[in-house]
Amino acid sequence: MGVSCVRMRRAAGLLVALASLALAHAADAQIWVYRDEYGRTYFTDSPQHEGYEAYKPKGTVRHRAGVKPRLYAREFDNAIKRASVQHGVSAALVKAIIAAESGFDPQAVSDKGARGLMQLMPDTAESLGVDDALDPWQNIDGGTRYLCAMIDRFPGEIELALAAYNAGPAKVAQFQGVPPYKETRGYVKRVLSYYKRYHADFR
Repeated sequence: MGVSCVRMRRAAGLLVALASLALAHAADAQIWVYRDEYGRTYFTDSPQHEGYEAYKPKGTVRHRAGVKPRLYAREFDNAIKRASVQHGVSAALVKAIIAAESGFDPQAVSDKGARGLMQLMPDTAESLGVDDALDPWQNIDGGTRYLCAMIDRFPGEIELALAAYNAGPAKVAQFQGVPPYKETRGYVKRVLSYYKRYHADFR
């Protein structure tokens, strides 16, 4: 097991409980963002003029023609297992993120440029040494390493690690918790739900 995510092993047993408890108090308000002429960014749940746009942390995923997102697949399990063992992250959690991010479509690309199974943004992929984010093996390895880094950054707080994977660690730090974005809050709940579904695949 990888040493950088040793905390994950201790926290994994809490995931099922967190699935029912996490974010129970969270509001589901849509957050809007506005960037002024000086590059300053403003967030609000009550836009005051037409310059505000709905905030979308990673953008909307686009699938290839004829490809539909799925909630179940086994063809990537070997790559998931390998990355899980190498980086010390729950294989079921990695698979849950793939389901939530891309619906198991290795060629999925979001309108903001996130690519592949684990929807790596170009700068993130570059920092992870991923040359081809549409290659399933590279994408899963890089995405698992990034997830591991988020788990280490927010130890014992799996829901925060997942929120950071979706919206970025800076946003989690800014709001001192899961950001108040409807998409991110829904994402955390979906991943935790999928985690329960996929746990049996890796016994």
